[in-house]
Amino acid sequence: MKIKQKKDNALQTKTTKTSWRQSEAVKCLKKNKMTYMFLLPGIILTLVFCYIPMAGLYIAFVDYNPFEGIMGSPFVGLTNIKEIFQIPAMYKAIFNTLKLSLLNLALVFPLPLIFALLLNEIRNIRFKRFVQTVSYLPHFISTIAVVGIATTLYSSSGIINDIRVAMFGAETERILFLSLQDFFVPNILILTLWQSLGWSSILYLSALSGIDPELYEAAIIDGAGKFKQCWHITLPCLSTTIIMLLVLQIGGLFTSNFDLVYGLQNTFIDFEVISTVVYKEGIENGNYPVSTAFSFISGLMSLVLILGSNYISKKINDVSLI
Repeated sequence: MKIKQKKDNALQTKTTKTSWRQSEAVKCLKKNKMTYMFLLPGIILTLVFCYIPMAGLYIAFVDYNPFEGIMGSPFVGLTNIKEIFQIPAMYKAIFNTLKLSLLNLALVFPLPLIFALLLNEIRNIRFKRFVQTVSYLPHFISTIAVVGIATTLYSSSGIINDIRVAMFGAETERILFLSLQDFFVPNILILTLWQSLGWSSILYLSALSGIDPELYEAAIIDGAGKFKQCWHITLPCLSTTIIMLLVLQIGGLFTSNFDLVYGLQNTFIDFEVISTVVYKEGIENGNYPVSTAFSFISGLMSLVLILGSNYISKKINDVSLI
């Protein structure tokens, strides 16, 4: 009886191994192993620079002493998280971050979609490629370089003021745009749009290329114009892409473009966001535990937002990231 049971177990194990080796996932991996090899450097970089550093979040729960190390520092629990809300600039920074993110969501997010739709209607291939190339280039310019360009353009001797003087006369007062508090947020949105418009439209252009042309031919036969074709064919076919990007955008409500905000700050501007407060508390003031706790809470809120928006999207449209 025991010998028979051992044979059955051995046969079951062999069958399990065979079924595992013949599974679709393993077959796909073997078939496209060279493609996955190209992904390997990106996966390694992501692990090294995104996931392994997460162990440092433990600093948020200790009274960190650089001489004793993270594990040698005394554990203080939620004390550092409580201290976050005692920072004077905290509530204003949270409000400014949400304000900037919501404006970016309402004004900047839809424009790459509109740009992709307009670009898709261009029939001259050379002109289309030229526009695409020009729109992609700002994405590859570093944010600090963008800050330098903005500083040059908006300075008292910059081209913006030169155009104003040429239009309204030599007596026109030159304006220091970067010293205006009311101009700071619009400037951030303009530069963000300029830098991301072309690059953000790539996903939409890819999705547009996958739409069946026969749908448009049928719509033309039925007498539908360009607007109706866009409304009844293009946008429904792009809905999955739009929803996924929207979910990711909502998840980033508590994040902001640190390089751009910090680079454009000056003595005349009073505008702090979460990332600049974290930087100033952690790097400039040396308050590493509170700064880490701030980053931890911000990341946690982003996770809650992206999971919540993904859940709502799945319930309403049956579209989700996972």
